[in-house]
Order: sequence, then C-alpha cells, then structure tokens
Amino acid sequence: MGMKTDSRKQVEKVRNIFNEMSDEYDNLKDLWYRHSFGFIDQTLVRELCLNSRKEPKPLSLDIGCGTGIQSVRLASLGYKVIGMDIAENLLQIARIKLQNAGFRDAYFIEGNAEFLPFPNACAEAINCCGPVLSFIPDWKRALREMSRCLKPGGKLLLEIEGRWNFDLVWELVNAIGFNFLGYDQSLKASLDHLFHPWHEGYSTHYSFKLESGESVSMPLKIFTAKEIKNAMKSCELFPYKSWGLHGITNIIPSTTLHKPDPGLFPRAFFPLLSSLEKRINHLWPLRSFGCSLLLCAYKGGV
Repeated sequence: MGMKTDSRKQVEKVRNIFNEMSDEYDNLKDLWYRHSFGFIDQTLVRELCLNSRKEPKPLSLDIGCGTGIQSVRLASLGYKVIGMDIAENLLQIARIKLQNAGFRDAYFIEGNAEFLPFPNACAEAINCCGPVLSFIPDWKRALREMSRCLKPGGKLLLEIEGRWNFDLVWELVNAIGFNFLGYDQSLKASLDHLFHPWHEGYSTHYSFKLESGESVSMPLKIFTAKEIKNAMKSCELFPYKSWGLHGITNIIPSTTLHKPDPGLFPRAFFPLLSSLEKRINHLWPLRSFGCSLLLCAYKGGV
C-alpha cells in the first residue's frame, strides 16, 4: 500500500510540475535542448519514416507527448497520431498545435503510461521521448504496455536518462565547491551516484531549472544502457540502434548549457562539441555514454 501511495504522489508531483511549466515548455532556446530535440527529430524522421503513404493511415502513439513537438513530426510522416500525457495544460497546447498544422485527425488524451487505453497490436510506431520513461514510477509496466500496443515489426523510439556521463564528475566538483554550478546535490548524494553499483541505474531527485531561475526537484530514474536493453528484450522489444546524447557536449556542465546566456566560451565551443557528437555518438562506448540514451527497437513476433 505504501509503495502505491508513493507512486501516486510521484505521478501527481510530475503532473503538477509540467502543468505549471506549460507556458515555457516550448521555449527551447538553450544550447542543451536545441541539441537534444534537434537530434531526436532527425532520428525520428530517419527511423520511423514510412516506405509509402498508406490509407488508412497507420497509427502512431506519442507517449508523454507534451505540447506535441514530436506529434507534429509523426503526423507529417503520414501517421494518424494519438498523443498521451499526464499534464492537461500541455495537451491543450498540443491540440491547438496539430490543428493549426492541418492534422485534424490527431487527438490527445490525458493518462498514465502505466495503463495505456489502447488495444493490443494497434500501433505501427510509438514515440516515447522527453525522457518520459525516467519519470514513471513503474517504468517496467509502462514498457510492457508499449510493447503490448505495438504491432509485430513495429518500432519504438525511446529516450531515457543515462547514468554514465560527465555530470557525475561535475556533481562532485559542484558539491565540493559549495554548489557553485547549481546542481543542488549534497556531497553524500554525489558520492552515492558515483559509487552506486556500476551495472545498474538508480533513482534520484533532479534539480530542474525554470526560466524564472527557480528550481524544482523532479523524481527521476537513471538507467545504464545494459539495464534498459535487458528490460526491453524481456518485453519482446529488440534494440537495433542506440545513441548517446550529451556525452561529448557535457564536457561543459549541463547547468551551464541550460542557461539562456551560458557565456562566451560555452557558446563558442558548443557547436564544435555538438558537431563531433552527432558524427560518432552511435559508436561504442559513446552510444552508452550520455546524459540521455536514445534507442530504436522493433517488436518481435513477425
């Protein structure tokens, strides 16, 4: 009973945070999100594109769709899109955005990804980026639900928070330096993250910076590449490509890259790091090394 209550509280906390930030959700002006969302968009187009336009349109689910940033892209590829999110304020923006773009057959529902209200094997593709899965208390159930909804041979594009990145070091440096980088992690927490058993991820509270400069603490599940791949395979989801996001760019602290004005040196140096990362982040070990891990998998049973 206690675990269920904690899970409900976590879901409600995440819902409230995203509802409150709905007005600034689409203001992706900082270097960090421009890089992340740009790479995800390119990958989505390449991996989830349809070989030909079909009628009726194949279904794509956008789980944790937010304001419909990737829903628009999926619709433009020829999918009928159903978006789902726990934050109604974000969904209101998504509905208007898709209608204005001319995709009037797309629709959006409020819901929890642990309980998808869709029939078995209904979707040709599922997008779950944000990284949505890292915010879900029972993430294994959510993964099973997405697998259930995918047709055999259908594809899942998934983004999760990765464990192995330079932020592990920056957190420790920050804690020793009296939070001068703004990670808001104690020395004990930073050491716990660094020396947690290396083969598995952990749960933490991430200090998310708002445009106002305020911070909100968000519950977050951190994954290793092996952990998420094994979990996917247990659900008959078989990863065939993966990429590490902000593995190289995180040479600059993530808290700096989130700032509207990160400073002259980061702004000048970041394009070089970003360009290099895009070229090689599919290679081992970089594909398992990043603040976010992006994976594309197909559903077995063809």
